[in-house]
Amino acid sequence: MDNHVITMVFNLNFKDKPSMYEGENPWIRKRLDIFKKYCINAFANQTDLDFHLFLFCDTNTPYPFKQELLDIESKYTFITIIWDFSEGMGGKYTYKDFNKKVIEYYLKVRKNNSNKIICSRFQNDDIPEIRYNEFVKLAVQSNPIVSLAKGLYWDTNTDQFLDSVFPTGPFVSVLSTLDNFIAPYEEGHHDMIKNRNGLPVVTEENTWIQLIHGGNMWNRLDRMPGQLIDKPSDEYLKIHFAL
Repeated sequence: MDNHVITMVFNLNFKDKPSMYEGENPWIRKRLDIFKKYCINAFANQTDLDFHLFLFCDTNTPYPFKQELLDIESKYTFITIIWDFSEGMGGKYTYKDFNKKVIEYYLKVRKNNSNKIICSRFQNDDIPEIRYNEFVKLAVQSNPIVSLAKGLYWDTNTDQFLDSVFPTGPFVSVLSTLDNFIAPYEEGHHDMIKNRNGLPVVTEENTWIQLIHGGNMWNRLDRMPGQLIDKPSDEYLKIHFAL
Protein backbone atom coordinates (compact mmCIF):
# COMPACT_ATOMS: atom_id res chain seq x y z
CA MET A 1 0.00 0.00 0.00
CA ASP A 2 1.33 3.43 -0.94
CA ASN A 3 0.59 5.13 2.40
CA HIS A 4 4.26 5.86 3.20
CA VAL A 5 5.36 9.46 2.61
CA ILE A 6 9.04 10.38 2.87
CA THR A 7 9.46 14.12 3.38
CA MET A 8 12.61 15.95 2.35
CA VAL A 9 13.20 19.66 2.96
CA PHE A 10 15.28 20.12 -0.15
CA ASN A 11 16.07 23.82 -0.56
CA LEU A 12 13.94 26.04 1.62
CA ASN A 13 15.62 29.36 2.28
CA PHE A 14 15.64 29.42 6.07
CA LYS A 15 15.40 32.73 7.86
CA ASP A 16 18.71 34.54 8.49
CA LYS A 17 20.71 31.91 6.57
CA PRO A 18 23.12 32.74 3.71
CA SER A 19 21.76 32.50 0.18
CA MET A 20 21.83 29.03 -1.34
CA TYR A 21 22.13 30.39 -4.87
CA GLU A 22 25.09 32.77 -4.76
CA GLY A 23 28.75 32.17 -5.51
CA GLU A 24 30.69 30.28 -8.14
CA ASN A 25 29.71 26.89 -6.71
CA PRO A 26 26.52 27.57 -4.70
CA TRP A 27 24.96 25.32 -2.07
CA ILE A 28 22.11 24.28 -4.35
CA ARG A 29 24.52 23.10 -7.05
CA LYS A 30 26.40 20.94 -4.56
CA ARG A 31 23.24 19.42 -3.10
CA LEU A 32 21.69 18.67 -6.46
CA ASP A 33 24.90 16.92 -7.50
CA ILE A 34 25.00 14.88 -4.27
CA PHE A 35 21.33 13.94 -4.52
CA LYS A 36 21.65 12.82 -8.14
CA LYS A 37 24.97 11.02 -7.72
CA TYR A 38 24.42 9.20 -4.43
CA CYS A 39 20.77 9.24 -3.33
CA ILE A 40 18.18 9.08 -6.07
CA ASN A 41 19.04 5.60 -7.36
CA ALA A 42 18.47 4.09 -3.93
CA PHE A 43 14.93 5.48 -3.89
CA ALA A 44 14.32 4.42 -7.49
CA ASN A 45 15.49 0.86 -6.72
CA GLN A 46 13.44 0.24 -3.59
CA THR A 47 12.20 -3.33 -3.39
CA ASP A 48 8.81 -1.89 -2.46
CA LEU A 49 8.03 1.07 -4.69
CA ASP A 50 4.74 1.88 -2.97
CA PHE A 51 5.84 5.16 -1.36
CA HIS A 52 5.90 8.87 -2.13
CA LEU A 53 8.91 11.17 -1.82
CA PHE A 54 7.85 14.79 -1.21
CA LEU A 55 10.49 17.45 -1.83
CA PHE A 56 9.84 20.81 -0.15
CA CYS A 57 11.41 23.36 -2.49
CA ASP A 58 11.76 27.13 -2.52
CA THR A 59 9.11 28.78 -4.69
CA ASN A 60 11.75 31.29 -5.78
CA THR A 61 14.39 28.74 -6.82
CA PRO A 62 16.18 30.40 -9.76
CA TYR A 63 16.63 28.93 -13.22
CA PRO A 64 18.36 26.59 -14.13
CA PHE A 65 18.12 24.92 -10.70
CA LYS A 66 14.32 25.00 -10.70
CA GLN A 67 14.26 23.37 -14.12
CA GLU A 68 16.65 20.69 -12.90
CA LEU A 69 14.31 19.90 -10.02
CA LEU A 70 11.35 19.77 -12.39
CA ASP A 71 13.27 17.37 -14.64
CA ILE A 72 13.89 15.10 -11.64
CA GLU A 73 10.18 15.15 -10.75
CA SER A 74 9.16 14.29 -14.32
CA LYS A 75 11.62 11.39 -14.47
CA TYR A 76 10.68 9.71 -11.19
CA THR A 77 6.97 9.07 -10.66
CA PHE A 78 7.34 8.63 -6.89
CA ILE A 79 8.62 12.22 -6.47
CA THR A 80 6.29 15.13 -5.84
CA ILE A 81 7.65 18.66 -5.42
CA ILE A 82 5.86 21.04 -3.06
CA TRP A 83 6.67 24.59 -4.20
CA ASP A 84 4.31 26.38 -1.83
CA PHE A 85 6.97 27.79 0.49
CA SER A 86 9.62 30.46 0.11
CA GLU A 87 11.01 30.04 3.63
CA GLY A 88 11.55 27.13 5.98
CA MET A 89 10.43 26.43 9.52
CA GLY A 90 11.55 29.27 11.73
CA GLY A 91 10.29 31.84 9.24
CA LYS A 92 6.63 32.63 8.77
CA TYR A 93 5.65 28.97 8.34
CA THR A 94 4.93 26.54 11.17
CA TYR A 95 4.97 22.77 11.41
CA LYS A 96 1.18 22.84 11.10
CA ASP A 97 1.56 24.50 7.69
CA PHE A 98 3.91 21.74 6.58
CA ASN A 99 1.63 19.04 7.93
CA LYS A 100 -1.32 20.47 6.01
CA LYS A 101 0.71 20.45 2.80
CA VAL A 102 1.82 16.84 3.30
CA ILE A 103 -1.80 15.73 3.65
CA GLU A 104 -3.00 17.96 0.80
CA TYR A 105 -0.49 16.57 -1.67
CA TYR A 106 -0.73 13.02 -0.38
CA LEU A 107 -4.47 12.96 -1.06
CA LYS A 108 -3.73 13.99 -4.66
CA VAL A 109 -1.28 11.17 -5.38
CA ARG A 110 -2.27 8.23 -3.18
CA LYS A 111 -3.76 5.06 -4.64
CA ASN A 112 -5.35 3.75 -1.43
CA ASN A 113 -8.30 4.69 0.74
CA SER A 114 -6.79 3.93 4.14
CA ASN A 115 -6.99 6.45 6.97
CA LYS A 116 -3.52 5.40 8.13
CA ILE A 117 -0.42 7.22 6.91
CA ILE A 118 3.28 6.68 7.59
CA CYS A 119 5.58 9.68 7.41
CA SER A 120 9.40 9.57 7.43
CA ARG A 121 12.07 12.24 7.21
CA PHE A 122 15.17 12.34 5.03
CA GLN A 123 17.73 14.91 3.97
CA ASN A 124 18.91 15.32 0.39
CA ASP A 125 22.30 13.85 1.29
CA ASP A 126 20.93 10.66 2.91
CA ILE A 127 20.80 7.29 1.15
CA PRO A 128 18.18 4.64 2.03
CA GLU A 129 18.95 0.96 1.85
CA ILE A 130 16.94 -0.47 -1.02
CA ARG A 131 14.61 -2.23 1.47
CA TYR A 132 14.03 0.94 3.50
CA ASN A 133 10.35 1.15 2.61
CA GLU A 134 9.90 -2.47 3.66
CA PHE A 135 11.80 -1.91 6.92
CA VAL A 136 9.67 1.11 7.85
CA LYS A 137 6.33 -0.54 7.08
CA LEU A 138 7.31 -3.54 9.20
CA ALA A 139 8.75 -1.47 12.09
CA VAL A 140 5.66 0.72 12.64
CA GLN A 141 3.55 -2.38 13.18
CA SER A 142 5.32 -2.77 16.54
CA ASN A 143 5.27 0.90 17.56
CA PRO A 144 3.79 3.98 15.86
CA ILE A 145 6.98 6.02 16.29
CA VAL A 146 10.25 4.34 15.33
CA SER A 147 13.85 5.22 14.66
CA LEU A 148 15.79 2.97 12.31
CA ALA A 149 19.04 3.12 14.23
CA LYS A 150 21.54 1.00 12.26
CA GLY A 151 23.47 2.58 9.41
CA LEU A 152 26.69 3.98 8.04
CA TYR A 153 28.32 7.39 7.91
CA TRP A 154 30.43 7.94 4.80
CA ASP A 155 32.95 10.73 4.55
CA THR A 156 33.11 11.24 0.80
CA ASN A 157 36.20 13.45 1.09
CA THR A 158 38.36 10.87 2.90
CA ASP A 159 36.40 7.76 1.79
CA GLN A 160 36.13 6.63 5.41
CA PHE A 161 33.15 4.75 6.85
CA LEU A 162 31.70 4.70 10.35
CA ASP A 163 29.50 1.80 11.47
CA SER A 164 26.80 3.33 13.65
CA VAL A 165 23.89 2.52 15.93
CA PHE A 166 22.10 5.79 16.72
CA PRO A 167 18.95 5.03 18.77
CA THR A 168 17.64 8.61 18.65
CA GLY A 169 18.99 9.39 15.20
CA PRO A 170 17.30 11.33 12.42
CA PHE A 171 15.73 8.40 10.55
CA VAL A 172 12.39 8.61 12.30
CA SER A 173 9.06 7.32 10.96
CA VAL A 174 5.61 7.90 12.42
CA LEU A 175 2.39 5.98 11.83
CA SER A 176 -0.66 8.18 12.39
CA THR A 177 -3.99 8.97 10.72
CA LEU A 178 -5.18 11.51 8.20
CA ASP A 179 -7.39 13.21 10.78
CA ASN A 180 -4.69 13.23 13.48
CA PHE A 181 -1.53 13.47 11.41
CA ILE A 182 1.85 13.49 13.17
CA ALA A 183 5.02 14.26 11.24
CA PRO A 184 8.51 13.17 12.35
CA TYR A 185 9.88 16.73 12.30
CA GLU A 186 7.46 18.25 14.82
CA GLU A 187 10.20 17.81 17.43
CA GLY A 188 13.92 17.23 17.11
CA HIS A 189 14.59 13.58 16.31
CA HIS A 190 16.14 12.99 19.75
CA ASP A 191 13.03 14.34 21.48
CA MET A 192 10.66 12.58 19.09
CA ILE A 193 11.94 9.23 20.34
CA LYS A 194 12.46 10.16 24.00
CA ASN A 195 9.34 12.23 24.64
CA ARG A 196 6.79 10.24 22.64
CA ASN A 197 7.73 6.69 23.62
CA GLY A 198 9.42 6.08 20.30
CA LEU A 199 11.07 2.75 19.63
CA PRO A 200 14.66 2.53 18.34
CA VAL A 201 14.84 -0.39 15.90
CA VAL A 202 18.26 -1.98 15.60
CA THR A 203 18.40 -4.29 12.59
CA GLU A 204 21.23 -6.56 11.53
CA GLU A 205 21.34 -4.69 8.23
CA ASN A 206 22.47 -1.13 7.66
CA THR A 207 19.30 0.71 6.76
CA TRP A 208 20.81 4.05 5.69
CA ILE A 209 23.95 5.92 4.76
CA GLN A 210 24.41 9.49 5.93
CA LEU A 211 26.96 11.34 3.82
CA ILE A 212 29.66 13.45 5.45
CA HIS A 213 30.88 16.04 2.99
CA GLY A 214 31.69 19.20 4.96
CA GLY A 215 29.77 22.40 4.95
CA ASN A 216 28.72 22.68 8.60
CA MET A 217 30.24 22.05 12.02
CA TRP A 218 28.25 18.84 12.62
CA ASN A 219 29.05 17.32 9.25
CA ARG A 220 32.12 15.45 10.57
CA LEU A 221 32.83 11.82 11.34
CA ASP A 222 34.30 12.61 14.76
CA ARG A 223 30.96 14.03 15.88
CA MET A 224 28.97 10.95 14.91
CA PRO A 225 28.37 7.81 17.03
CA GLY A 226 30.06 4.60 15.89
CA GLN A 227 33.34 2.92 14.98
CA LEU A 228 35.50 3.27 11.90
CA ILE A 229 35.40 0.25 9.60
CA ASP A 230 37.01 -0.75 6.33
CA LYS A 231 35.25 0.60 3.28
CA PRO A 232 32.46 -1.76 2.17
CA SER A 233 33.02 -3.40 -1.18
CA ASP A 234 31.69 -1.81 -4.35
CA GLU A 235 29.45 -4.87 -4.73
CA TYR A 236 27.95 -4.32 -1.26
CA LEU A 237 27.25 -0.64 -1.98
CA LYS A 238 25.68 -1.54 -5.32
CA ILE A 239 23.49 -4.34 -3.98
CA HIS A 240 22.26 -2.52 -0.88
CA PHE A 241 22.32 1.15 -1.88
CA ALA A 242 22.20 1.09 -5.69
CA LEU A 243 25.51 2.97 -5.89
